[in-house]
Parts: sequence; C-alpha cells; structure tokens
Amino acid sequence: MTDSWQALREIDRDLALCLLFCPADRRAVLADRLSLALEAESALRIASEPMLAAIRLQWWVDAIESHRHENVPLIGRLLTHLEAGHLRQDEVLAQLAIWQDRLSDDTCTPATCWRDLFAMLADSGDMKATAGLVGAVLLDKATAGHLDHSYLDDSYLDDGHLAGLRTRHLYWIWMAAQVARHRMAGKYREDDALLVWRMLGWRLGITRPSPSPSP
Repeated sequence: MTDSWQALREIDRDLALCLLFCPADRRAVLADRLSLALEAESALRIASEPMLAAIRLQWWVDAIESHRHENVPLIGRLLTHLEAGHLRQDEVLAQLAIWQDRLSDDTCTPATCWRDLFAMLADSGDMKATAGLVGAVLLDKATAGHLDHSYLDDSYLDDGHLAGLRTRHLYWIWMAAQVARHRMAGKYREDDALLVWRMLGWRLGITRPSPSPSP
C-alpha cells in the first residue's frame, strides 16, 4: 500500500477501505485529497472561533500556492502529485474553497461540504449529484456525530439509483454508498474487523445492506 493510503487509513478507515475498489493508479491522489478534506473539516471543528478556522484553512492554501513543503507529509505528497501532473493546483484550491465558503455561509454544513467534494471527485457529469449525496451521507456520521436522513428521498440509495457508479473509476463511491447503507441499517460497528470482507461480499452481490433506514 502507498504512504497516502496508509495515512488516510489512520484518519478514516472506512474511506481508505473504499479506495481499495478504485484503480491503483488513482488511489494515492484520491487518498491525499480525502485526507486534505478531513484536515479542512478538523480545522473548522476544532477552532474556537471562525477567524482561527480561516487562518488554518488559509495556511493550506498558502502552502499549495507557494509550493512550500513545510515539513508536513500531506503537503509534500500533494506537491508531488502536482509536479507529476496527476493533480492540478486549481483542483486543490477549489476543494479547500468548499470549506472556506462554509465560514461565511450559515446554510453550509459538514454534509454539504462532503457532498460538494464527492461530486468534484466523481468527475463525471451524469453521476456528480449521486456521488455528492453519497459523500453527504457517509461523512455526516463521522463529522457531525449523527446520521441525518432529512435530505434523502425514499429511492435515494436503492440499487437502481446507484447503478451508474458501478464503473472502474467510480466503484469506490458505489462502495461508500454500501457502507452508508450498512450504517443506516443499524448493523455498523466502528471496530468491525470484518468490514473489508463484507465489502468484498457486497462487491460480489452477496447480501448487500438494505437501502432503507431501520425503523
């Protein structure tokens, strides 16, 4: 496994396991972009006031724009992706802007930030909206401490709605949707050592989680 994937796994095991279902040549870039998003979320959650959060976020922007490694491993890996042409600077800055905008928009929540990020990472016009909603549901529990079903309709996570994600580049988002369904069914445990095996079963069509929340 790459340093990027291992670093993400230390922060968010579920996201890292989902990336096992994306092409190996894209895994490092996606892992580091997801790690950056988790850092941005942490900056907003931990800061005692908006100005401190803004300073934390601007530090990441400045480091990317000036190409300063700052002895921060994530910055170093992101700059390596930029130098290799595997990632564009405007993509990274647009990603950070999602969290910066939240500081001035009271209607923006952790779920909406992750929705916009997953739509950005999907990079596919037809499935951007679906990918975004998967991100909102999956990360809502991790960042806000609860799972809010208020923005879902009855058909949202059913197999038909998610079918377009079952492509080589988007399969990791399809798997993220299965993890979200697993959580909504009330059977999820953060210490579940068998989660990766459950994922393999879902991938093969064996007893996928229900798309409907448990009563």
